[in-house]
Parts: sequence; C-alpha cells; structure tokens
Amino acid sequence: LERPTASPVATGRTEAAPSRGGYLYQLDFVRTITFLLVVFIHTLTNTNDEVNGTVTNAIAMNLHFTRNAFFALTGFVLVYQYRDRKLDPIDFWRRRYKAVGLPFLTWSVFYWLYHMYVMWPPAFSNVTRTFETWESTKAALKVLAYDLLTGDAWYHLYFVFVTMQVYLLFPFLLKFLRWTMGYHKYLLAASFVFHLILLHYMTTARPEMFNYGLLAKLWNHLPATIFPYQFFTLLGCVAAMHIEEVRAWFSRFRGRVITIAIGVVIVTLIAYGYKTSMVGMFPTDAANVFRPYAAVMFVMIILALYAAGTYWSDYRTAGSFWDKFLKTASDRSFGIFLVHAFALQELAPTIQRFRFDVYAPILTICTFVVTAFLTVAISEVLRRTPVSLWTTGRKMIPMAKQSRNVSIGIGVAMIVIGALFYWPLDVPAGAVSVTLGAVLLLWQALGRTVFAGPAGARPAVVTS
Repeated sequence: LERPTASPVATGRTEAAPSRGGYLYQLDFVRTITFLLVVFIHTLTNTNDEVNGTVTNAIAMNLHFTRNAFFALTGFVLVYQYRDRKLDPIDFWRRRYKAVGLPFLTWSVFYWLYHMYVMWPPAFSNVTRTFETWESTKAALKVLAYDLLTGDAWYHLYFVFVTMQVYLLFPFLLKFLRWTMGYHKYLLAASFVFHLILLHYMTTARPEMFNYGLLAKLWNHLPATIFPYQFFTLLGCVAAMHIEEVRAWFSRFRGRVITIAIGVVIVTLIAYGYKTSMVGMFPTDAANVFRPYAAVMFVMIILALYAAGTYWSDYRTAGSFWDKFLKTASDRSFGIFLVHAFALQELAPTIQRFRFDVYAPILTICTFVVTAFLTVAISEVLRRTPVSLWTTGRKMIPMAKQSRNVSIGIGVAMIVIGALFYWPLDVPAGAVSVTLGAVLLLWQALGRTVFAGPAGARPAVVTS
C-alpha cells in the first residue's frame, strides 16, 4: 500500500487520491511473516520425508494457510486502494501486469531453461541437442508454452498465475461489491459454502461432467485457477470495503481471535491424526491443502495473523529497527518469493548429502538460515540492478538512493560467504553467491561512473 498522496487537483491527476485511512502497518507484518513461512515450509518439505512424515505433514498442513493468506491480502490491498477511487480497467491492467506479468514471464523462462539445462548436475550439452532438429526445438518450445499457459514452470509460480487472474477480474469484482453493499455477509457465506463443496470434490471424486474434454483439462489444473481461492480473495475484499468496522472489531476482540485460532489448530490436528491413524490415510493425503476440514483453520490463522499485526501497528515505534526491517522486508517480499525456489534447488545436492546423516530438525533449521541468506542476497542484487522490474516487479532502486556502502557490503559478503561455502564446505550453491556478489560490485562501479542512472542525470555519490 502506498501512503496517501496530494489531492488530484494539486497533482493534475484524474483519479482520486488513495483510499482514506492511511498506511496500514499491520500489512507489513502480515506480508513479511507469510513470506518467511513460505520459505520455511518449502525448506521443511525439502529436508524431511514429505511422503510418509506424519509430523512433517502436520506442520506443513498448518503452514499451508500461506497460499490463502496471499490471496486474502491481495484482495484486501486492491479494495483498500480503490474503494474510494475511480478505477480505469485498462490503466489498472497495464500497471498490474507490468508489475506481475513481467516477472512471471521472466521466471517462467528462467525456470524452464534451468530445469532443462542447468539444474544440478548441469546438462549444458542438451542446449545443442535442443536445436539439432526442428522437432526437438518444437518440443522444447511446447514445454515453455505449456508452462506459460498453466503457471507450471516451477512449483510456486502458480501463485503468480492465479494473481494475474485476480487482477483480470478485479475491476468487475469491485463494481459488484459496490452494487451489493449491504449484502456482503451473505456473499461471503455463499462463497464459503461453494468453497467447501469444491474442496470436497477436489479431494474425493470429480463430478462426471469434468471427465471429458476442456472441462477435464480445467479440473486437472484447478489449483492454478482462482476457483479454490475465490473465498479468501473475497474475504480480503470485503474486509477492506468495511475497514472501519474491521479495525474497531479487531481492537476489541483480537486477543480472543488469537486464542480461538489456537484452539481450531489443535482440533484440526486431532482430525489429521484421526485420518492418518484410524482411517489409514497417507500423511500427504490427510494434510492435503484442499481438505475441507482445514478450511476453517486457514481462516482462523489468517485472522489471528492480522490480529497480531494490529498489535504491531498500535505499539510500533516509528523509525525503529523493526519498523524499518518490516517495511524493507515487505518491499522485497515478492522478489524473495520468486527467488527462494531457485535458492533451495541450488542447495538440493547439499541437502541430499546430509539428509540421512544429520538430525532432521537441525538440517531443516540450518537449511532455512542458508536459504534465507541466499534468497535475500539474490533479491537485494536484483533490486539494485536494471533487471529489477523484470525479476521483482519493482523498479530498480535509483542509484542516487542506493547506499554505496550497503551495496558494496552485500556484494563482498556474498563473495566471501559464498566462497567459504563453495570451497571448504563443498556447497555448490556458494558459486551462485560468489557470481551474483561480483555482479553487484561490477554494477556499482559501472552504474556510478559510466551510466547516468534511471533519472537521466548522473547520480550524486552516496556514501552511507
């Protein structure tokens, strides 16, 4: 969310100023915690037995609220920004798809290439084989086209693919919400009922009509469509439409919300235990994110996380370390999300080497710390270079605003730490850290001495 700006009269803009109510600091908290937990859950499932691990799947089941939290947050932010503004659909789509569509395209192509030619161990010889015949080239391009049309280039890109669907529908959804003002609670109830029915069929047997033709293809890709997430998106939208009431309600009941959420989590874990022990389900099946009995838990965890965020918003110290940290983390969150799967995959050979020789919780924690470092470091490099918009959805931090000392510090740290991991510890991912650290240092030298910078004028020297 952006801070409120000057009036449209003063700026000459045709749209009204951003929605009243100001900056919602609790969203920095919610976004940061959610993205960190996404990195953790993928670390957890990569360092433990995801198929048969009962405890691993129990933890993962709880943390899968993150995907729904993303869509609730997306709906909330969009409505909060536009509920008091005139929305031009063409301008909205242009700006949103520039910020999300470009990174989706970039990372889909990157992961497509990475999967075929680079993923450890590297198979660079396949590059020439791809272009030996038209048939081999066409087959490779068909894979890319499929990835772009389904969001299936890597396991986490479905989120970006669904987000683009939300953006496509949002102008119409906003009109519908304005038209149905006064009936939103009934809309939410109907949406939740549909959600539960859909989840029931997704985890049991599909309706007969979805066994043939295009409907069968749609059903096979339902997790990459808006349908399983429509309730959470609508929940965020409705909450933002009634932000004053929501703010007052959470100020009174947030403690109870957190307490009830803990109780619901316990009950859901009991249901999960019953499914795995008494019914005999595989842990992965019982912990399926689309199990209807987990839906209420996801709602309550999201509400509890928002409630915790309101505590932060009410008692934060402006300008403090944690205030700056959450703002920066929130800004970097999308880039971190896009990068973290690559970082984890680069660590895969090392994980496999230690997976059965090191106590699993220790391996998980160590891998999470290393993944977080590598992911944040890569994200920082991207934000400080011209590829920022294409890889993180945000424009490059202007050279004049980049701290030279911080940028050089990041680059040096990546080179030193990466070198230590690559040579003495024999961790292949260290080479990535060294390479990108060197790229950042090179760009800092070129960007400040050769290029004029994004503003068109040579930036002033920034030393701290």
